[in-house]
Amino acid sequence: MTPAFDREQYNRALAAGAEEYRDVLDLLKTAGIDAQFTQTGGMCAAIEAALENGTSLLITDFEDSLSWERDTHHGWGVGLYDSNEWQDALAFEATEDSSLEALLPLIEAVLKH
Repeated sequence: MTPAFDREQYNRALAAGAEEYRDVLDLLKTAGIDAQFTQTGGMCAAIEAALENGTSLLITDFEDSLSWERDTHHGWGVGLYDSNEWQDALAFEATEDSSLEALLPLIEAVLKH
């Protein structure tokens, strides 16, 4: 039998993930990007920012979904997607560099596409 969905536990998990990536969310806010910690299905973590032009940024680890724990995070993957069609990225950039300084250039690169 499948256990019942526990919205309170789900919300706590997302809040905890947001706190793990508070530095990233603050950096994006400072850069004028309103982003939130989310899950893309199956509790695969990501940072998402809906943009005014109908596209969205999806920020993950270098080769996988975003780690739920910041200290196991590895690199960045930044995809630009049509907010109505999430199958194929319009643009994607990645680096194995996990630093905050490496993230904004990736975002700038996908936004140029």
